Amino acid sequence: EDALAKEQFLVYLQPKYRIKDENLVGAEALVRWIHPELGFQPPDKFIPLFEKNGFITKLDQYVWDKTCALIKEWDDRGFTPISVSVNVSRADIYNADLADILIKIINKYGLAPSRLHLEITESAYTENPKQIIDTVTHLRELGFIIEMDDFGSGYSSYNVLLKTQVDIIKLDRMFFQKQLTEKYAKMLNYTILALKEMDLKILAEGVETKEYVDFLKSAGCDYVQGFYYYKPMPLDEFQQLIDKQAEVQTA
Repeated sequence: EDALAKEQFLVYLQPKYRIKDENLVGAEALVRWIHPELGFQPPDKFIPLFEKNGFITKLDQYVWDKTCALIKEWDDRGFTPISVSVNVSRADIYNADLADILIKIINKYGLAPSRLHLEITESAYTENPKQIIDTVTHLRELGFIIEMDDFGSGYSSYNVLLKTQVDIIKLDRMFFQKQLTEKYAKMLNYTILALKEMDLKILAEGVETKEYVDFLKSAGCDYVQGFYYYKPMPLDEFQQLIDKQAEVQTA
C-alpha cells in the first residue's frame, strides 16, 4: 500500500509492430517496482505474491489508470492514435465491478474502450469457464478489445476458443524459442492458418530473431513484439519511439 501511494511502481512499455510494414501500432503495459532498499524488481519477483495476497487488483487498477493517462497525453499531442494492452489478472475477473471500474477509468480520460486492450491469460479460461466467458462477452459488448495471452501454453487452446470470443490471439513466446526446422515451420504455419480462418488477429510475442520475423510475415501473422525489436522500456524511451515515428509520417 505504501509503495503504491509513493508511486514506486512504474509502467514500462514494450512496443508492438504491425508485421507487414513494421510500423509501431501499440504497446503492452508492464509493471516494474523500484524498491527503495532492494532496487529494481522485475514482475516475477512480486506478481506471484500479489496474486496470493489479493493486492494484484489494486496494482492492476493503478496500471490501467496510468496507461489511459498516457494514451490521453499522446492524443493531446496529436500523435497517430495507438492502443495499449494491459493485463487483467484472474482476481480481476471475479470482481463483479470489473466492467464498471474499467468504464470509469476510460471515461475519466475521454477514451474509447477499444484503445485499451485487455489481456487475459489462456489458463484463466479453464478455471471457471462460465465466469470468464460471461465477463469477456460483457467487456466485448462494451467495446473493449480482448487478447488471449499465452495461447498454446496449455492443453485446451482450441477447446477454449470454441466456447468464447476474443479479438486477438497472442501466441506464447515458447513457440519462438525452438529452432525453425522445416517440420516445425509447417506446424506453426498450420496453427496460424487455423486461427486466421476463425477471423482472429494474431500477435506473436517473444520474437527474438529475423528468421522468425520473416517467417511470421510470410505466414500472415498480424503483429509482433519481442526483443528483436525492443525490450520493455521506460516511458521516456517509448516516447522517443513515438516522436521518431511521427517525424517519419509527417516527412
